Amino acid sequence: MKDVKQVVLDSDRLQNDPDGFAALLTEDVNLVNIAGRRLHGRETVRAAYHQAMASQLAQVRTRIEIDDAWQVQPDVAVVTATKHVSDERAEPNAPLPDKGAVTFVLARQDEKWLIASVQTTPIK
Repeated sequence: MKDVKQVVLDSDRLQNDPDGFAALLTEDVNLVNIAGRRLHGRETVRAAYHQAMASQLAQVRTRIEIDDAWQVQPDVAVVTATKHVSDERAEPNAPLPDKGAVTFVLARQDEKWLIASVQTTPIK
């Protein structure tokens, strides 16, 4: 599970690097962020992250704390985590929650673990 957890930690480390983050995703990834925006496909996510990094959203920092990880199938794993949010925007459009429950589904493709799905739900 070390490799699986490392991909999740890398996704956290690369949150402000759209190309680096996108490299961790399957081609048909499904992502729902803490604000409820759904994105489908690696290139859609890459484009959305480039757009976000050119806006005030670049001032929103998150930190992932892994809670649990397990293999569902030999090539499928799940990671549950808590996302801690620090909104440092000068003028936020809409307030973001301080924390979210996040679930990652990873798939092993060509001997490499990639994120196939990630869903973040605000914790109130």
